[in-house]
Amino acid sequence: MAMDMGWKLVSAGAGIVSGIVANKLVDVAWGKLSGRDKPDLEDPDAPIVDVLVFTLVSGIVTSVLSSMVERKAARWYGKGGSAAVKAA
Repeated sequence: MAMDMGWKLVSAGAGIVSGIVANKLVDVAWGKLSGRDKPDLEDPDAPIVDVLVFTLVSGIVTSVLSSMVERKAARWYGKGGSAAVKAA
């Protein structure tokens, strides 16, 4: 099997960009919807409900956005089809 270094770079870049965008999106949405800053996940005094909801929402948004960006990147790079996306 030949390693496609170009695809590895595109895939890694897509992952980094989607992570940054997802974090910013969740931070902004949290502030607008809750009217508060995002909870400090390392603060033992942070309200547990806020921490759990923020973590759950953040994980879902990050996963969905990452999947969407990965699929777009695969189509752009010419790795169409679901097998190519799964293999990456």
